[in-house]
Amino acid sequence: MTDSLIVSAIQWVPEVLDLERGLMRADDAIKEAARNGARLAVFPETWLLGYPYWASLSVRDPRFAVVRRLLQQQAFTRDSQAMQNLQKSAASAGIAIAMGFHESAGGTLFNSVAYIGAGGELLNVHRKLMPTNTERLIWGFGDGSDLAPVELDGWKLNGLLCFEHQMALARHALAIDGVDVHAALWPGHAFIDGVIDASTRHIAHENGCFVVVAREIMSVDRLGRHLPDFGDEPARWVGHGGSAIIGPDGTYLSEPVFDVETIVYAELDLAKIMDAKWLFDGVGHYSRPDVFQLKWDKAPKTPLA
Repeated sequence: MTDSLIVSAIQWVPEVLDLERGLMRADDAIKEAARNGARLAVFPETWLLGYPYWASLSVRDPRFAVVRRLLQQQAFTRDSQAMQNLQKSAASAGIAIAMGFHESAGGTLFNSVAYIGAGGELLNVHRKLMPTNTERLIWGFGDGSDLAPVELDGWKLNGLLCFEHQMALARHALAIDGVDVHAALWPGHAFIDGVIDASTRHIAHENGCFVVVAREIMSVDRLGRHLPDFGDEPARWVGHGGSAIIGPDGTYLSEPVFDVETIVYAELDLAKIMDAKWLFDGVGHYSRPDVFQLKWDKAPKTPLA
């Protein structure tokens, strides 16, 4: 097992509803992280095509239909050329990535994260289990089939999307299969800063793992000209970052960074995981299966059984 590794959280402005430019920008971020020694780059929630800050618009607002159609047109499948381009970027830089993207599957969109190895292998795609609030106007529901960790050079990577971190049994499911580095993908909303601080530090302690928190910078003045005018609602598009990296004792290795476009780095000492679990191992000496048990349905939910 690797003794230590450098990881990174990409806090860059997304190219909203512009897949071609988004893939180019992703490639630039992947290369920069690799040049600085990172072996993992974690991107924010639905960074490719952008988090739908517009989801809370009234469906009667004509701008809703415009951006929804653009999203449907550009969201991509896991076997698409766009995914292959991401795989090539990872392989070229020799770095693993966790990429938040809008996944197309038939006529439905999903909030997904793709885990790609340093050799360019697509190792897993996880779909968000439960879209939050108005996100349900955009995305379908995931299932329990894709929560398994991926193996990367002797260490395990897994993660959750946004308010999945508030799902106690989802956190426990990840611990059961084992995780060394947890990718925590979030948007840049300032009003959930406290929630993110509490939940990501908690999962680091609870699951005895390192946590890479990736959040984005965004503002209405960064929207492309191909999008409707949202100048009357600038607050809707505010994402102020907050990316950070946390140790398995719940303390920050890299404190949250706000209001600047950057890449956050930290070097992880993987031996610290055993130190943390000596005190608390939620699926080991601190579990009580005689009292509590988790039922986990891992079967894919498809229209044809």
